[in-house]
Amino acid sequence: MIESGLASLCLVSQLADCATYKKTVFEKRDGYSFLLPGEPIIYKSQDNCRSYTPLIIGGAPADPKEFPHAARLGHRSETDNNNINWFCGGTLISDRLILTAAHCLFTNNGEVNVVRLGELDFDSESDNADPEDFNVTASREHPDYSHKLLYNDIAIVELNRSVHFDTYKHPACMPFDDGESHSTFIAIGWGQIKLVGKSSNKLLKVKLHNFGQKCAETTEITSELPTGYNASTQLCIGSSGHKDTCNGDSGGPVLSYHKDYPCMYHVMGVTSAGISCDTPDVPSLYTRVYHYLKWIKQEMSNTRKKYANVKLF
Repeated sequence: MIESGLASLCLVSQLADCATYKKTVFEKRDGYSFLLPGEPIIYKSQDNCRSYTPLIIGGAPADPKEFPHAARLGHRSETDNNNINWFCGGTLISDRLILTAAHCLFTNNGEVNVVRLGELDFDSESDNADPEDFNVTASREHPDYSHKLLYNDIAIVELNRSVHFDTYKHPACMPFDDGESHSTFIAIGWGQIKLVGKSSNKLLKVKLHNFGQKCAETTEITSELPTGYNASTQLCIGSSGHKDTCNGDSGGPVLSYHKDYPCMYHVMGVTSAGISCDTPDVPSLYTRVYHYLKWIKQEMSNTRKKYANVKLF
């Protein structure tokens, strides 16, 4: 009963956060009056949301402002003219926090010290985007994550300043369920289009399917996965065709559409590991975000307290 009560409180908190983000970004409050002395002003809210059609046939470039929570993580080198090496993805989940994969914090590319938000095409300056770089003040992997293992592959990256929410940049919502009832998801990222090749300059989107328990059959026992697929903490997602995530997409989200707020998304999973890219009927492993809600909400609460005197919106 206590766990059920905590789950209900958590759901109420998630609903409130999501509603706040929606109002902050899409609702405009205007005042009207009859222009006569002493007449009261009547305030009305106008919803400026223009939802995107929830249908993705195959991998395709994302539309402008379609995924305003998309983040790209990288390392800025102070010894190489501040050149940035981008190597992972992430999801904006509050005004200062990015959700990503824990293994992104333990690569040979250097520490994650820069995050870009509001980007669409890295090679274009006329793509209706509003790119902005943020420095990183702290990174925290889940306390149960052990480097080189792919279990509990989830982490939080803290930005050095607050993100101003608008149609180009605002958070994704936390999941309301574990994802098992979802037949499809949307994966996004700037990763490689094929196993051997360069990362994409454009933010790409692809529709993937829930493979349920199939990963228990397709996931081999390895040093990174010594007990195989963990159905409690991982999602099994893939495609029967040539659609997939790939290298460079790590840490990015798999999403579902918010049924009540058309312009909002739930982050259901974090891209973690795959056997190979673009292999039909061989699903990949994604960290199941719902399993880690208690930890995520605690991180969000701690950050709000830390910056209690800073205006969030």
